[in-house]
Amino acid sequence: MKQRMIALAALATALSNAGAQEIPPPPVEAPAGFRWVLNDPYSDEFNGTELDQEKWHDHYPGWEGRVPGKFVPSAVSMKDGCLRITSSVLNPPQGVSNEWWIACGAIQSKAQEARYGYYEARMKASGISTSSTFWLMNPRDKKARPSKSTELDIQECIGNAQRWPDFAFQMKSNTHVNLYPADPAAEPLERKKGASTNIGGKVDEAFHTYGCWWVDSHTMKFYLDGKLVHTIEPDTDLDATPFDQPMFVNLVCEIYAWEVVPTVEDLMDESRNTTLYDYVRAYKLVKID
Repeated sequence: MKQRMIALAALATALSNAGAQEIPPPPVEAPAGFRWVLNDPYSDEFNGTELDQEKWHDHYPGWEGRVPGKFVPSAVSMKDGCLRITSSVLNPPQGVSNEWWIACGAIQSKAQEARYGYYEARMKASGISTSSTFWLMNPRDKKARPSKSTELDIQECIGNAQRWPDFAFQMKSNTHVNLYPADPAAEPLERKKGASTNIGGKVDEAFHTYGCWWVDSHTMKFYLDGKLVHTIEPDTDLDATPFDQPMFVNLVCEIYAWEVVPTVEDLMDESRNTTLYDYVRAYKLVKID
């Protein structure tokens, strides 16, 4: 009996270890005295048939999108181990003057306490002129003054970029900090800083892994397919600790005001109109006991 219990315990341990090894650690060596642990509320392998409604909104709460592209839950689907965000013709169009005629899509983490750690997504962009993105932002009461808004863009790309062709060939990362003064009539003070790296092809030709180690309030290290490619240190002249707030995770395909709007033919082309997300993973550092 004792031998059987030992064998069962060993089997349970082996199965547990096998399950833990299915998701590899990030390509960043943990600092001395720490180890990386998966941050589950912001992680998903997208292996099911439906979006995990406990983790994700199937839209972007508080934001409809950018005209003419409206975020609609029907743009979000799951198939073949991937999250799929499809841009298409919105039929019928919506709005007072039918200004919303493109269906775009977004998911946002319901958990909104993401802090320093490593974040990555494996993604293949669509081949049309809607964006394919992976980014974090802080929750903010827009009526609160003074207040601060922070946005960490890990990857912003466009498979069929026309006005700025580099968006089709690069990992483009950016940081945005907006400080809203106590006076509601005063304009916000803005600071932004970005960096980019060529990926060796087009963003819609193959999957690539885009990652960021949010080290501290003023340091972000960005990784392309597991290799460190650029670092951003946001300006600290207005705020000594610009990125010190908790954030939430977003996977979004939207219309950019400065890019050419996709044609109806592009939107109806099922071979090009969908961004694929293989997974999104977040890790946090935990002290070794």
